[in-house]
Amino acid sequence: MLWVIAMGFLSFGSKKDKMKKLIEEERFDEVRRQAIKDKKALQGLFELLNDPSPGIVGDALLLLTNIARDNPSTLGRYITPETFKKLITLMESRNSYVRENAMLFSYEIVKNFPRVTEEYREWIVEAIRRGLQEGTKDQKGFLLVVVGELGFSELRPDVEALLDVEDKVILPLEGKKWVPLGEIAKEALEKLS
Repeated sequence: MLWVIAMGFLSFGSKKDKMKKLIEEERFDEVRRQAIKDKKALQGLFELLNDPSPGIVGDALLLLTNIARDNPSTLGRYITPETFKKLITLMESRNSYVRENAMLFSYEIVKNFPRVTEEYREWIVEAIRRGLQEGTKDQKGFLLVVVGELGFSELRPDVEALLDVEDKVILPLEGKKWVPLGEIAKEALEKLS
């Protein structure tokens, strides 16, 4: 009887370890399928963003990006200020796999969750402003793309300040490899008009 109660209790726990094992076994399609149909599996995937292994974090981000692209409705309740804060932290990772996948996931959130990004607009604008002033050139390039995508006109002065920067950036977005930061700023500015 005690075993049945324990098993029942354990079934309500996190599926983080199960998701991690599937990722380690490179069973990505299975992880994706489970995360789409099972909230606990999806929660486990989000919990893996805190894993000590950059490979696991990067893979979890990539899987979440694919879910956001193909099944955005499954992610709605997980897109919170805490999620944005975590993604900003991951975009500052020294590991390029983590950093680039955090950018890709953030970009999918921006594109697929306008209601959520509008709800947290004030907080997001301040985080982006700080990133445009203090971030690396790649982070600034990515944030400029986000500013243009979201139409955050209140960031116009911060965007204009980067128009003359000729440093080239490498972003994990199509057409954004080895592009001068000033060119990305110009594109963002055109979208703000």
